[in-house]
Formats: sequence, C-alpha cells, structure tokens
Amino acid sequence: MQIGNAVINDETDSRGMYEYFSSHALISDETWKGIQSCDFSPNATSQSDQCETAHSQVRIDIADIDIYNIYAPLCHSPNLTALPNKEASVLNFDPCSDYYVYAYLNTPEVQEALHANVTKLSYDWEPCSDVIQTWEDSPSTIIPLLQEFMENGIRVWVFSGDVDGRVPVTGTKYSINTMKLSVKTAWHAWYLDEEVGGYTQVYNNLTFATVRGAGHEVPSYKPARALSLIKHFLSGTPLPFVNITNH
Repeated sequence: MQIGNAVINDETDSRGMYEYFSSHALISDETWKGIQSCDFSPNATSQSDQCETAHSQVRIDIADIDIYNIYAPLCHSPNLTALPNKEASVLNFDPCSDYYVYAYLNTPEVQEALHANVTKLSYDWEPCSDVIQTWEDSPSTIIPLLQEFMENGIRVWVFSGDVDGRVPVTGTKYSINTMKLSVKTAWHAWYLDEEVGGYTQVYNNLTFATVRGAGHEVPSYKPARALSLIKHFLSGTPLPFVNITNH
C-alpha cells in the first residue's frame, strides 16, 4: 500500500507540523518556544496559557499562505467558474483548481450524470465539509494497522511532498520513528531526469520518500515525480539512486 502526506499518529504529526512551521520561518522563535509547552497527547483535555497564546499567534502567522503548499501562489480570482484557466494543465498548476472542482461538482447536470445528490441535499458538495460536527470514532493513530500490514508481508510506502505544511515531512518522520524500525537502506537522494526528485529511506517492508517541491497533493504539483513513485512501487523496485554530482 502507498499513502501520501498521511495523518499517521496525531501526537507526533501535530508536534512535527509546528516544528515544520518553525524550521521554515513561518513562525517566530518565541512562538515555537510557546508551542513546545503544549501537550500533544491524544488524552490532553486542556492546555497552558502559554500554549494557547502560541496557538493563536500561529493562526495569525499562517493565515495568508496556502498551508498545503507553503510556497504556492494563492487564488485571487473573484469569479467562481466551472471552466478552468485555459493555460492550466497537469504540468502548470492553477491555484484556483479547487474552485473549479467545487463549481463543476455542484452543477446539476454533472450531479445527474454521476447519479449524485439524488436526495437533493440542502447544502453543496465540498471537498472538506463541516456538516458532520460530531465525528468521534476516528482513531488517534493508525500505527498498529501499519505494523499489522508489515508483519503480514504487505509492502508499505509512505511519501511526503516536502512543502506541505499541513501534514509535513517532519511529522511523518516522527511518526515512522515511533515504530523503531530497522533501517535497510540509509537516507539518500532519489532521481528523475537527472534531478533530485526527493529523498528516501528504506526499512523492512516500509519505504519512506519525500517529493521535492511538492505540496499536500503530490501529483498536483509534481506529476512526473509522483508517477515515478507509483511506477517503482508497483514494480517493486527501489527509487533511482544515481549519483550525478560528477556530471
């Protein structure tokens, strides 16, 4: 199985997210110090005033960037349209893509063709909806599931777009480290078209890989590198390890 920019373990994912903000100059050292006073345990019921103040400052600091790709431009189009920019393509990411999808999938003709919304719901389709407010059966970790898969010989690949700030590489690395896996192949760069595509480390039955320059939805930002990941996963081959420093 292959999962990308995945929420694996709430405690380490959350801690890693704030560390990513700090290491990528999105928050101040003072705010990061305040965050370190927080209790990220899934059993935590309250937080210190220092933690709450730091959380509030983080929300201010990241409010005007795309947290799913901290270096991406924002969508400034005032018009919601189901027709995308003609220059947009899979190789030319359009920051307004989400708006096009929203408009398209809420078009009555599209919903009819998809046999969707047959009950005529009173609210729109959304990629992330707040309609359900009381979802409480989500586990705080899926690490036991990953361990079960690996123990039964199922290959697990976890990959991270390295400019995703919402489920960043730091949190994923912390989460993987909680499993205390033996390293089979040490950390190294992997390549595509004589460029570093990202970095990877291989454990027994688990491969971790980053995708350089990709945000939360890796194929949206780096489709060729995402395709390389999928091809190597399906073929059961390691990511290309080619030293081009002497070229």
